[in-house]
Amino acid sequence: MITGSQTIKFILDSSPAPTAVDTSNYFRVDGTTGTINGAAATFNLGFGSPTYFFNFGLFDNSIGSSIFSTGPTLYTGSESAPTFKLGTFALAPAYSVTISAVPEPASWALLLAGFGGLGMAIRRRRDVTVRVRFGG
Repeated sequence: MITGSQTIKFILDSSPAPTAVDTSNYFRVDGTTGTINGAAATFNLGFGSPTYFFNFGLFDNSIGSSIFSTGPTLYTGSESAPTFKLGTFALAPAYSVTISAVPEPASWALLLAGFGGLGMAIRRRRDVTVRVRFGG
């Protein structure tokens, strides 16, 4: 999520497959869907290396806004095989980007299967009746 004069939300894999790569400079992820100030948008995102002139760029989005910001590099690894850093990072001019972990679909499936298994185990538990006889 990016906040500043606009609030921009989108979801990317933690290790995205770049659409375009300029080795040692930046990588781009095109066709990203999300929202800008709550309105649906599609945009291209660029992430620059420590030596490039921007560290985050948002281009050609569906509502006509472009942003170029500088600040810390938001990923580790090479531009062809990046992995996003987690945390909140200040970007100039006047933006902040928060990168947080979102569970992968396989993790959700495993969690749901576990809850389903617990539910089945509880449901299958049978009541045991104990008969006690007093006197002969």
